[in-house]
Amino acid sequence: MMTTGPNIKKPIRNWVYAAFMVRIIFTASLLAVLTACSTAPLPPPPHTSLPPGQAVASTPVVRAVPSTLPAIISRPAPVTIYQGPSLPDRVAFSQKDPRWSEHKMGGSGARMGREGCLVTATAMALGNIGIDIDPGELNHGLKQNGGYTATGQLIWSGIDKVTNGRATARYHDRVSTDIIDSCMLDGFYPMARFILPNGRTHWSMIVSRSSRGFYMRDPLHPSQTPLLFPRDVSALEAVRCVGPGKGSKMRQ
Repeated sequence: MMTTGPNIKKPIRNWVYAAFMVRIIFTASLLAVLTACSTAPLPPPPHTSLPPGQAVASTPVVRAVPSTLPAIISRPAPVTIYQGPSLPDRVAFSQKDPRWSEHKMGGSGARMGREGCLVTATAMALGNIGIDIDPGELNHGLKQNGGYTATGQLIWSGIDKVTNGRATARYHDRVSTDIIDSCMLDGFYPMARFILPNGRTHWSMIVSRSSRGFYMRDPLHPSQTPLLFPRDVSALEAVRCVGPGKGSKMRQ
């Protein structure tokens, strides 16, 4: 039995050494974790605003917002969105509304639901300047007052006749940002013509402009808010502007 003494003590020594090493490893790991946490970037105090010139852009106005970024993280360059002229947006119509979509336009036999984008956009402009008229009523009035050509093209002087001078239209033989801005600053709604992906021409009413593009009411696509046309003026083929006439209370 005396020969077994060393064999008993050896496992005890191994166990004590193993426990000692585990303690050292645990302590070292804990220190490493605490060191990593202490050197992590801290967020700025609550309600800290971005430095001057740093802003977060919303659509379509730029506003500064409180920062939640750690000070060590670089902020992206600010995005500046230019907000151009804008007009009241109170009225929206669809050319496919069943109340007038089957109505014929002029002498062409074309129906409002397919070809009535310009008449519908014009009715929206008239509504926005205080003239209570829908696309069906406008179409009827234009037919009664010689407001269409034989092929169904709108004659702009017909707007004055239908509204008894309370509204009028401006005809422009070119398109430019200056023309569009000038119309809006005068309270006139620009009717913009462009090409659809299917190759057909289309008219919509512009209500505002920014560096993102033009915000429009589209007679083909009713929406809660104006839709963004994300291209510049070079994508527009023609522009006509509809606004208050000499007989309008807005001009008095």
